[in-house]
Amino acid sequence: MLTPDVRFEGFSPTDWSRLLSSFRVAPDPEDPERPRGGLVLVHDGGRVRKALHTRDGRLDPHTIAWPRDLADVGAEQNVRFIWAMHSGALEELMERFGARVRRGDDVLTQALLLFGAFRELIDEGAITSWPRKLKGVPIPTRAVVDRAIDAVVQPGRTMLLALYEEGELWTALVVRRAVAHPARFDVIAGPMALRREMGFTSGDFRRDYRHLVSAVEAFYGPVSIGLHAEVATFRALITAAEAGDWARAVALRDVVLAPMPLVLGVPLGVDAGRGAAMLAARAARQIDPLGIVQPMLRLMGRALPELPPIGGASPGFNPLELLRRLLGR
Repeated sequence: MLTPDVRFEGFSPTDWSRLLSSFRVAPDPEDPERPRGGLVLVHDGGRVRKALHTRDGRLDPHTIAWPRDLADVGAEQNVRFIWAMHSGALEELMERFGARVRRGDDVLTQALLLFGAFRELIDEGAITSWPRKLKGVPIPTRAVVDRAIDAVVQPGRTMLLALYEEGELWTALVVRRAVAHPARFDVIAGPMALRREMGFTSGDFRRDYRHLVSAVEAFYGPVSIGLHAEVATFRALITAAEAGDWARAVALRDVVLAPMPLVLGVPLGVDAGRGAAMLAARAARQIDPLGIVQPMLRLMGRALPELPPIGGASPGFNPLELLRRLLGR
């Protein structure tokens, strides 16, 4: 998805570290026992051969009883997720991928082929996971991915993620879609030059975001979509949001979407609808002791994410629901 001459600029080591950390679940000082990290297991069906903790490194495989339900292993090891694979599963994955990839396939096509082979091994039981956050979610086709990119950012335009702390620009990410190669991106930039271009600010990102958007457009090109928020708000939304939280944050301007493409209007509306259904279900528990209304409200809440978009460009999926599944606690 990147051009051969892609520009990667504007990040200090601190800026880059901050950007990566903003997508991680923040430790809760009030709950030090909260599960952390993940576990990767390689087994032969009868016992674990290798065990790797994503934070603590290698573990003694003999300390993990096998075979067992992955949920029990997760509780015992106090981890957030587990990937377990049979010995030889990775070799089989590479063989299937190598048989399908063709010379000239770009990175995006290769990634979709790799994910397709990976999903096959999951369906066959050679690779298992806990929890199954993306169970039932199909691997998108190249046409779906291209349509999603077209709906969000056009060639020659940029996407902006800006995170603030106490009103100051904490870190940022700018990605520009190439004009000469519309299926690729030619700029990945951080906040260093943008901070200087913004000049003096008020300390309130709800007003200062306009200066940042102007700086991005001066350096890299028109902005198609921009998301501005305090880092704590952003981290909470992508890792622990419930139905309606995104729509509420946008309505209260805890999150500023500027510019906001029309394609995001439908997911935000769906999120607001699901949140309203959840609140109604909670109220129904108080006034509906016979339980007649509650099942109907739950059904409505589940059905909302499946509603088709009302005209206009569509990425073909609900991006807020995808974030919730991928990064939720």
